Amino acid sequence: MLQLDHLILRVADPAASVRFYGQILDLEHERAPSFEVLRINDDCVIDLLAEAPTEPVHLAFSLGRQAFESVRERLQASGVAFGSAAFIRDGRVARQYGARGWADALYFHDPDHHNIEARTYDNA
Repeated sequence: MLQLDHLILRVADPAASVRFYGQILDLEHERAPSFEVLRINDDCVIDLLAEAPTEPVHLAFSLGRQAFESVRERLQASGVAFGSAAFIRDGRVARQYGARGWADALYFHDPDHHNIEARTYDNA
């Protein structure tokens, strides 16, 4: 089976990205010889390349219901705008289609304006 091992994300300030992703998505920080690293799970990491992005990307993370609600609470507490679609910041959650079908999803921007999605396939 083909699996994603890692991806490289261009960020202007890796330390700021480590703080943001740690605070909002609870990703653990690791160090590698050439990158600051964010661990998604046992099988996949994000390598942060210290280079300002020229084009933002979209990353979608699937979480359990409790973790999803925690992300929403942390966004609200941090004053990070989020919304029900990729380009809408209305403070709502909406059903969106993804790799495993329909899920509750919310979208927000990271410090480099990458469009981040948190979604849960678990029922409310």
